[in-house]
Amino acid sequence: MSARTTGWMVTLAILLGASSASAIDPAIKCQSDKLRLAAKYITCRLNAEAGAARDFAEPSFAKCTSDYLDGWKKAETRAIAKGTHCWTSGDASVVQGDIDAHTGALAEWLAGSGGN
Repeated sequence: MSARTTGWMVTLAILLGASSASAIDPAIKCQSDKLRLAAKYITCRLNAEAGAARDFAEPSFAKCTSDYLDGWKKAETRAIAKGTHCWTSGDASVVQGDIDAHTGALAEWLAGSGGN
């Protein structure tokens, strides 16, 4: 075996070892999943607000809420299935309330209710 082949094999072994050693902690994965879900929920609500403003209608958030709550529960369930818990648990409604308040306030502000 040549020195070059040996070098490649050592490099490959190091890379494979590093990738398995850097497997993400389930609690961190849960936090990451929840942040992504919050971002998707915010986007969904603002898109619903934009569509409603364009159509002079009331926004419907039913799909946004359903997807958000389902995803949140799955994130927490996945962490438990891997033998740990999320750093926060059972907080879907608290986070949802904060997002609802902020996206609603933004929509009101942009509709001219924010004062000038």
